[in-house]
Amino acid sequence: ESLNLEQYVEEFSAHGVDGPRLLHLDGAKLKALGVGSSQDRAVLKRKVKELSAAAERERKAQEKAEKQREKQKKKDQEQ
Repeated sequence: ESLNLEQYVEEFSAHGVDGPRLLHLDGAKLKALGVGSSQDRAVLKRKVKELSAAAERERKAQEKAEKQREKQKKKDQEQ
């Protein structure tokens, strides 16, 4: 909806497309879901790519923070 593509919400919902599943849709799958416009598919693919990159950065940041906590915990136990 934020991309002004609300016409696809009903079809996506009917096929159980949620956030995680959306990340795995390619052009052919989007077309099969009724996204007939190549421009709309391009917008969706670009946004999905941005969201995937952001999710990956967040995952790496969480892993780094967890490693730092473990390192600090180990250091505290040694003292």
